[in-house]
Amino acid sequence: MPRSIVRNIPEEQNCIFRGSIRNQMEIRRISVQELAKKSGMKASTLYAKIRKPDTFTMGELRNIYKALQLPVEEKERLAREAM
Repeated sequence: MPRSIVRNIPEEQNCIFRGSIRNQMEIRRISVQELAKKSGMKASTLYAKIRKPDTFTMGELRNIYKALQLPVEEKERLAREAM
């Protein structure tokens, strides 16, 4: 009988989300400080929320997506993979 693999799904979802935000920041050449300013939050708050993505509010996510000019396809992909 094959061994089953135990996966930490919520942590994998957090990794996907963190990676996506950092990837878009790299593409747009924007720092955490700049993103925080554009999305209306303190840099320290944004750092903390990136570490624990489940603490983001919908409004904060909308502001971040708007600041990063996230394409609709990327938003849809994130929604599918992070659920």
